[in-house]
Amino acid sequence: MYKFPLFITTLLLGFTAITGQAWAQDAITLTLPESVIVKATQTILPLRIDAHSKSLQGDITIINISELHLTEDHLACRLHLAGNNLAFVTDVAGHEIKLKVGSVEVDFQTDAAIRFDAEQQTLFVKPIVKNIPKTAKNANTDIGQALVALLNGKEFPITMQNLDPLIARTGAKTITINTRITDIKAQPKAIGLSLLPTISAK
Repeated sequence: MYKFPLFITTLLLGFTAITGQAWAQDAITLTLPESVIVKATQTILPLRIDAHSKSLQGDITIINISELHLTEDHLACRLHLAGNNLAFVTDVAGHEIKLKVGSVEVDFQTDAAIRFDAEQQTLFVKPIVKNIPKTAKNANTDIGQALVALLNGKEFPITMQNLDPLIARTGAKTITINTRITDIKAQPKAIGLSLLPTISAK
């Protein structure tokens, strides 16, 4: 729960009293510095990702994200990726054949385009691999490259959770500010969020 200064709370309540109902105002812009994004990213690792392929199956996990750099509509970073219980899948005369290849780790640079769908409240990340890894755990370069191919040029959705409302109380009144994300954009050294507030009081 967030607390507002009494003056701001009183002012907002005054406007609400005039309208007599919930109302929305101009979008709020929230800027998250690159350093904050780096720290937040580290807290979610390791992160298992859902990458489907007809030719390669297994468990895929992002072990580390480093060298993160934000530019206009793009996010560049180095990914350390691990694949476990991997198997190449082929179709022979209508029969699926799996060739188990074990585990592999790869480390590579990527430049990802990001876009936000406000209606779906979903952030889409589309990584483009900058360099194909030359080495991989167990010296199995073919498996490493197949693993990288699962990510290269494909969009991955990240569903955004609803933000907690801001609540303030003064006297017998309670003011609630709900916000909805209308846009998420990468910009030089920061991520910008646009939030549309809806204010109500009772």
